[in-house]
Amino acid sequence: MATLGNLQHALDEGDAARVVAALGHEALKRCQQDGWFFARFVKTRDEADTDSVKLFPRLPYLATLWQVIDNHQRVVIVKSRQMMVSWLLCLYAVWFARFHENKLILWQTQKDEDANAMVCLPGIKDAGFLGRMQFIERNLPSWLHQPVKENEGELSYPNGSMIQALAGGANQVRSKTASLIIEDEFAFQEEAKGVYQAVGPLIQQACKFVAGSTPNGPDNTFAELWHGYKLVTPT
Repeated sequence: MATLGNLQHALDEGDAARVVAALGHEALKRCQQDGWFFARFVKTRDEADTDSVKLFPRLPYLATLWQVIDNHQRVVIVKSRQMMVSWLLCLYAVWFARFHENKLILWQTQKDEDANAMVCLPGIKDAGFLGRMQFIERNLPSWLHQPVKENEGELSYPNGSMIQALAGGANQVRSKTASLIIEDEFAFQEEAKGVYQAVGPLIQQACKFVAGSTPNGPDNTFAELWHGYKLVTPT
């Protein structure tokens, strides 16, 4: 009888089709239990070459970062460009929505158009310009397909979960009851302090809060959080 353990070598060799053919439902169950396993089947694109589609890179620092995010309620990430950290956060949001029922996931950044570009841009025919999470969903293997409803800046799942893009501002998040909040480029959000204060009650109720950003000097809320919750710096 085939088992996940027996086919680990096939996974290491990147033979995902062989795993699925041998395990079927077992592979889907494993994806639900282990998001990093789910990442094996996710494709991304090169932002500098929109025709370039490739499997999500299983780099050690990304695996470490995934575990940190999954095992901590508050995570602050100092990042630099082209490290795939934003793609990792998009992937985490998609996995969280797919395999957790009736959850609201918020992705917030300073500008509305930037937030939408991370989540969903409906009506786009060129796959190179889809929202990142929308791109992830559309490029999953057929056995992982499910009817995800696409609206601008929003993905709605058949299990009742939803990913929603938000522009910066405390009022944008104050009335939301979210289970996961991802703050993108938090050091550059003008109302970052107000946002963090607004989501404080949600964090106390077990909402997961992830703030990632490139640095923007020492005098901002993101820098204060980094020094207070120094969990991980990808290297």
